Amino acid sequence: MIEIEKISTAGRLRQASPRQVEALKASIAEVGLLNPITVCAEGDGFVLVAGLHRLEACRALGWTGIAAVVVDLNEQRRIIAECDENLCGPTLTASERAEFTRRRKEAYEAIHPETVHGENQHTRSRQVGDSSEAPRFTADTAAATGQSERVVQRDAERGEKVSDEALAMIRGTRLDTGKYLDTIKNLPADEQLARVQADLEPAPPQPAEPVAPVDPERRKIARMTTEAMIDEIIGLRASLVDESANASRMKRERDDLAAKLAEALAGDQGKTIGSLQSQLRAAKFARDEALAATKRMEHRLKKAEARVKELENMEVSFS
Repeated sequence: MIEIEKISTAGRLRQASPRQVEALKASIAEVGLLNPITVCAEGDGFVLVAGLHRLEACRALGWTGIAAVVVDLNEQRRIIAECDENLCGPTLTASERAEFTRRRKEAYEAIHPETVHGENQHTRSRQVGDSSEAPRFTADTAAATGQSERVVQRDAERGEKVSDEALAMIRGTRLDTGKYLDTIKNLPADEQLARVQADLEPAPPQPAEPVAPVDPERRKIARMTTEAMIDEIIGLRASLVDESANASRMKRERDDLAAKLAEALAGDQGKTIGSLQSQLRAAKFARDEALAATKRMEHRLKKAEARVKELENMEVSFS
């Protein structure tokens, strides 16, 4: 057990995720710390090697001490240990994988310079039966992280070719994918930044689609229950019958007036003609109004019947 306040996390390649800390905090509060963290002794205190989220979760719980495995590692091996811990996890983005793999490669080659062979390093490091005492970087990383050597080499290349500034801009955005890193990795550093800045610009707003005006009658029908809809249809049908009968009656009256007019014209009765013409115009107007009302009734009836069909075809769940 060591004191938490004596553990330094300065210089870490990745900061703790608040969400992951909260999840671990709940787990540790319930079952305790199942796996101790790993630290190195440094001066009067310690430097964290692995277990940042566990450490922060315990700190958030108010713990003053924590179980730890103390190892003796130099700075480069601490970097490798931190990179391995993160590369083994499932939460890294493409830009983070590229950066951690590059940092691991730099630290590994600083420890094992015999694995670096200039321009032909990738070709020679993949040769089977290499006589180097240390394994090639891709083989060592693959064994430590569970990735294939091809994936390790791909991530290292992205980390080496994409500038730190571009990686920082991409991290956590919609551009943070392996495919995007491959599209910019062969550009000069300044062009990489310009490309990322341009691609992160929000798309211009599209003009809004015109909104069709809401038909008040349709809204009213849509809110009706099935029973109310049926009652409405019955009432509309009765009104339609009445309006049709009224229209027929007015048509008969118009025909009667037309007959009287014809009779008056035949008898050359001037005064009667004027009166009959006025009555005829009034009857025609009344008939037109009745026909228009009938058409409105028919339109409402069709909409109501269509709504009933929709309701009848709806699946009803009784629970």
